Amino acid sequence: MGLDSSAVLGFPVEMLQRLDLIWTFILLLIRFGVMFLVLPGIGSVSKMGTIKTPAVFIMALTATTSSAPAVLPADWSLLIAQASSEALLGFGLGLIPYLVISGVQTGAQVASTTMGLGMSTLIDPTTGQQTSDMSIILGDLMIIIFLFLGGHHAVIYAAAGLGGQIIPGTYLVTANSIDLLARETGAIFKVGLLISAPVLVALLLTNFVMGLISKAVPTVNIFIISFPLTIGIGLIIFLLALPDIAIFMERQFAGVEEHLLMLIRDATLKSS
Repeated sequence: MGLDSSAVLGFPVEMLQRLDLIWTFILLLIRFGVMFLVLPGIGSVSKMGTIKTPAVFIMALTATTSSAPAVLPADWSLLIAQASSEALLGFGLGLIPYLVISGVQTGAQVASTTMGLGMSTLIDPTTGQQTSDMSIILGDLMIIIFLFLGGHHAVIYAAAGLGGQIIPGTYLVTANSIDLLARETGAIFKVGLLISAPVLVALLLTNFVMGLISKAVPTVNIFIISFPLTIGIGLIIFLLALPDIAIFMERQFAGVEEHLLMLIRDATLKSS
């Protein structure tokens, strides 16, 4: 079902005649803008500002056409509270999928350091920090899977207020939101451990065998042999585990939509 082009084109004129619509648009602009700052795959690349800025503007304008009008603030304190509310909501919506992908990157970083690849690091373009090449590659692969599964559609739909059901400026940070974000943050280490476990176990056995060889044949230079061996075995195990990692992450991404709905429960819904 497409949008009525005449209604969309005439909406800016209507906005100029109604202050509540202008304020609604500003609040949605804040929500989408903050969300795009942290959303993986779309808003995390700093050099895409020329694309993100028009996208945020168009999405906020489109969401305003279907959104319930926000309550005009009576004083500056309420104005700041509503703007902060939208910023927190946008940050939380973008943070949920970001935390899932961060778990994969953490596991890849641990496995890469154990393999000895921590000596060669690259600059992650999304954060500007030094990180292992395996972490960047696996993180980008998970972002591609996230986009292929349509996860960004669920995030944008939630940011649009579930088709206009959320009244802008009414989101409150309650124990429900704090508990959700705390659990998702803790899940980073759980996902990281599950991702890196096959490589860690394989390299532990490899180092054990190398220790036995060094004791049985002292003339063998075990350091020269173990370095390329641990890297090779680690890469092979990672490649073999990659299909299972993709399936595991697909299940993780499937729960993102439910978590988004849990987060926006703290916002006021438009009465039917």
